[in-house]
Amino acid sequence: MSEVTTRVPVRIAVALGLIGALGPSAVDMYLSSLPEIAREFDTSFASVQLTLTFFLLAMGAGQLVFGPVVDAYGRRRPLLVGLAMFTLCAFGAAWAPSLDMLIGFRFVQGLGSALTLVVIMSMVRDISTGVAAAKLFAMLMTIEGVAPILAPAAGGFIDTHFGWRAVMLVLAALGIIVLLNSWVALAETLAPGKRVALSVGAACRTYLAIARDRAFLLPALAVSGVFFFLFAYIGGATLVYQESYGLTAQQFGLLFGATGITIILGAMVAGKMVSRLGLGKLSMLGVLCMALGATVSLVCTATGVGLVGVVAGMAIALFGLGIAESTLMSLVMSSQDTALGSTAALLGAFQLSLSSTATPLAGLIVQQGPVAWAALLAASAVVVCVLTKVSVPASDADTYNLAEH
Repeated sequence: MSEVTTRVPVRIAVALGLIGALGPSAVDMYLSSLPEIAREFDTSFASVQLTLTFFLLAMGAGQLVFGPVVDAYGRRRPLLVGLAMFTLCAFGAAWAPSLDMLIGFRFVQGLGSALTLVVIMSMVRDISTGVAAAKLFAMLMTIEGVAPILAPAAGGFIDTHFGWRAVMLVLAALGIIVLLNSWVALAETLAPGKRVALSVGAACRTYLAIARDRAFLLPALAVSGVFFFLFAYIGGATLVYQESYGLTAQQFGLLFGATGITIILGAMVAGKMVSRLGLGKLSMLGVLCMALGATVSLVCTATGVGLVGVVAGMAIALFGLGIAESTLMSLVMSSQDTALGSTAALLGAFQLSLSSTATPLAGLIVQQGPVAWAALLAASAVVVCVLTKVSVPASDADTYNLAEH
């Protein structure tokens, strides 16, 4: 598995996809429970949203710590440690007697997720490159995309019948399943001869060198903008759909999950069309769909068309997000040939640190109503378009060379 290839066994792709799905599940499965958690701990909705904010901050900042670790010690052992951390903290969150304890367990759980994300991103680049990597990223997103579909609906059902703590126990069970599957299905992908000795000074110099590379920096900022859009949507959808449009927790979960199908469709389209269009053109197509969909949702909220129009616009936007995420990630990871764990870590730190600001911002703005929330999404989509436009010229030559392979 240590050699770069154009074809990856489905067993490995599925195993990586299941790992990648844990993070989204830990976000989406308990979204409908946020109002209930606020009532149980007698606090505000904004305070409860900190359980999501700190989870995302840990996922982002933690990757900076773990990137050099997986370049020094390989992929497999750190992966298993990260999965164990995720699972144990899910049990802790289910037990948490206070909001502060819940936030603490979610923070450490985010660190476990950070470690697993660095590993799977590095593994993808260990075994594939260029368009082949884009296709693998698209396949992973297709598998991971099941989480935004099933998790909200499952979480809404579990919360309605058993309460939010049962949601955390289900996440713990999922962590155990993925840990056992990874133990069996995934071998080490980083040969000992390619490992880099762990050194704080060397790690900082490596991060600085990568961050200065425009071929990395520009598409990394674009990916970060895509994730900001996604979490601004997640951070506001719970309140808008349930409070403004009167959906129950279970109805919200079903609708939120059904809309998430479009992310899978976008990823599938990216996997099919990347060889024909190239990474640059396909990235622009994705972000333009995001801007179009967000504009449709804004117009529908402003003119009182109703929930159907809002959901239709978001479906278009999330379809574009599915295209943009896999292609832009491939552009970023293909910009480097060495220190791939550090590259994945820096990308993750960029995207998740930025997106962690989206949830509290959306929580504040959504209190002004659905129009303000939709305006935030439309504005962030425009920014993503600009970032992608300026990142593509820096990568154009590589993009079309990669497309030939």
